[in-house]
Amino acid sequence: MSKKTDASTKILGFKYQEMVALKECFDAKDGTKIYLECLGDVSDGETSTEVKHSIDEDKKLIDTHIDFWKTLSNIMNEYDTFRFYNKFILHTTAEIKKESIFENWNNSSKSEKLSKIKSVKSNDTIDSYYKNIMSFDESLLEKVLEKFEILDNQKSAKEYYKDVLIKHPVIINSVAEENREAIIYSLLGFISKELITSNNYVWHIDIDTFRDNFRFFMNQYKISDLKFPVSNLVASDSDRNKFNFVKSLEEIDYERKIGKSMNYYLRASESQLKMITARMSLSENLDNYDEDIKEFVLDLEDSHIDKMVPGIDVKQFSRRFFDESLEKVSSKTKIEGVTETRSYYPKGRLLHNIEINSININLGIQDESK
Repeated sequence: MSKKTDASTKILGFKYQEMVALKECFDAKDGTKIYLECLGDVSDGETSTEVKHSIDEDKKLIDTHIDFWKTLSNIMNEYDTFRFYNKFILHTTAEIKKESIFENWNNSSKSEKLSKIKSVKSNDTIDSYYKNIMSFDESLLEKVLEKFEILDNQKSAKEYYKDVLIKHPVIINSVAEENREAIIYSLLGFISKELITSNNYVWHIDIDTFRDNFRFFMNQYKISDLKFPVSNLVASDSDRNKFNFVKSLEEIDYERKIGKSMNYYLRASESQLKMITARMSLSENLDNYDEDIKEFVLDLEDSHIDKMVPGIDVKQFSRRFFDESLEKVSSKTKIEGVTETRSYYPKGRLLHNIEINSININLGIQDESK
């Protein structure tokens, strides 16, 4: 390998570290910070990750692999800083060699891990790290080993870029396919910029700032709203016994509305499934929509119950409540991220709320409970 090529592979290792950090930014909790080259290659204040990349696809993690011993030695040297960390991870593209001390490492107890590392015969490559590690008290060493995990055989830079970053759910659900690489470029540039503009040269990513920038970049490549997927399902008489809302309509003697109601319900359910299948990111919006329908109808229900007087025909009053609910929700066709919603959808989601007992259209039962 030429010196220039060797330099390129080292630079690729640093870029790989940035890619791992970007993935951590996607998955991080609000209000946290992701550190690079501080408290490990990548750290979130609870987990410290050492990132090791190799262009050798056949590289094995053997007993005397320097990546492991150097990582463990560094942690021991900085134990006072790391003592409150929950986990230490060696993220490596190398594959654990069978019958090495690292086989079944993550499922081993702390005492088993200690026995494994003590069984290794040192060599010139790891000797300084080995001696340093063995100089520490065994109980302290066990505390660190208990938290030490190895993620081996991780995707190399090219695969990580294509399969982990570009195909991350945050990207797939937010950005059109043709723009996904562009936004990854922008986000990797943002991570580099945070070091360049740092006042104290501590390289860290504030997740709240990251998300603000992500939204800014995303708006430039924003995925278009989904066109509402129309359903033409038609219910059959055999469907009647499947639904709770049918029983509710029977209770208030509203037989003639059962057929149409089943159609509304089935079509809305199929359209919802098609929307989620086409774009998983809509799940929360659709749940919020159902909740809005429920709240609207419950408010309407209260106004109807307030008008009830002794001797009133409760079933007739309940039928009026049901009719007015269908009529008024039919105009609520605005779903965030969706266009051209058909009026059967809000009607069907109203019936969904009746189906799961979030709404009861029999006002006589509701009046008795007050």
